[in-house]
Amino acid sequence: MPDVHAVLSASSASRWLSCPPSAQICAKAPDTQSKYAAEGTLAHEMCEIKLTAYIAALPKRTVTARLNKLKKNELYDPEMDAHTDTYLDHIKKIALSFPTKALINVEKRVDYSAYAPEGFGTADCIILHGEDLYIVDFKYGKGIPVSAENNPQLKLYALGAYTAFRMFYSIKNIHLVIIQPRLDNISEWEISIDGLLEWGENIKPIAKLAYEGGGEFSSGEHCRFCSIATTCRKRAVDNLELAKYEFAKPVPVAKDGEPTISDDDVGAILSKAKALKKWVEDIEEYALSQSLEGNDIPGWKAVEGRGKREWTADPAKIENRLSGLGLPPQIAYERELLSVAKLEKAIGKTAFADFSDLWQKSRGAPTLVPENDKRPAYNGGTTAAEDFKQ
Repeated sequence: MPDVHAVLSASSASRWLSCPPSAQICAKAPDTQSKYAAEGTLAHEMCEIKLTAYIAALPKRTVTARLNKLKKNELYDPEMDAHTDTYLDHIKKIALSFPTKALINVEKRVDYSAYAPEGFGTADCIILHGEDLYIVDFKYGKGIPVSAENNPQLKLYALGAYTAFRMFYSIKNIHLVIIQPRLDNISEWEISIDGLLEWGENIKPIAKLAYEGGGEFSSGEHCRFCSIATTCRKRAVDNLELAKYEFAKPVPVAKDGEPTISDDDVGAILSKAKALKKWVEDIEEYALSQSLEGNDIPGWKAVEGRGKREWTADPAKIENRLSGLGLPPQIAYERELLSVAKLEKAIGKTAFADFSDLWQKSRGAPTLVPENDKRPAYNGGTTAAEDFKQ
C-alpha cells in the first residue's frame, strides 16, 4: 500500500508556513524519490527494528533475521548499522534517565488537524514520562545540519502527540530532539506546553491559507525542497532583483574617491548573493536536463564535457607489458593508508575503538557562515588566517 502524505505535512512545514501557496502545488506534483531519500527510508526501517526490539525485548535471532533482510538492499552500507545504533543509544539514554519506566512509541502516527487542516504525520519516536513529552526525529542526511530549536516539523508532531496523550499524562514540558549521526549532530530544545499551544494557535490562519492554496508566494531557504523551486516565478523575480544589487541599503557608493567597497558592503552583498548563487545553479541544472531531453533552451546547448583516459585491459596485461619493458609491475600501483574515517567504516565502530590512541582530529579550515550559525566564531591566538597556517 503506497504511503499517503498530508497536504500540510509536518516535514514540509517550514516551507508551507513561509510560502502558503506552495503546499497545494507540491501536493499535486509527481511523487518521486531520490536515491538519498530511499537511503534515508532504509535507515529509518533499521531504526524501527532496533528500537522495537529494545522495547519488546525481541529474541536476538528474530532481530538479526529482520536486519539481514534489509541488508540485502543495494543501498545498505555497513556504516548504516553504526549510525542507527547511535539513534537507539540516545533513546535508551533518555528512557533510562527517568526513575521509572517510560512509555516509548515507535513510528507513531499523530493527528494535528486541530491546527492544520487534515494534518497528520508519523513521528519516529515519542517518549512519555510524568510531565515530560519527547519527540525524537532521526535524520540520515549529511548535507545540511538540522536544528531542533523551534523546528516546525517536531512542533507539529508534539501537538499531535499532546492531543493523543493529554488524557493520560499531565504534559508540561516538551523536548524536541534531532539525531543526525552522519554529521555528529544531536540537537535538543525544550519548550513549555503553553508555548507550544500558543505557537499552534498562531499558525492556524497560515495553515488554513496553505490548505486552500491561498496566501502570497515567498522565496528563501525553504525553497530547497519545493517541487517548482527551479522555475518558480517569485524566486526568479527576487533573485533577478538581487542581481541588480537591490539591497536594504543603496548600491555601494565611493566616498572620498575610495576605489573599494567597505566591509559593511561586503557583509550586505554576501547575505543576499548566496541565495542568488544557489538559484543560478538550480537554473543551470534545469536547463541542462531540458537540453538532454531534446527541449530547446534559447541561447544554450548541451555538449560533451571532458572525458578521462581509462584502462580497458585486464591488470595482468598491463603488468606483463611493464615486465616486457624491463620495469617492475609494482610501478603501476600505489599503496597508502586508509583515512581514519574509511578505516572506521571498513572495520566498524566497535573494533575501531581500539585505535583511539592512534589518531587525533585536526582543526577544520576556517569557513564563512551567516552570524546566526550555532558554531562559535573562529578564535585563535593570532588572526584566524595565521592561526590556521600554524
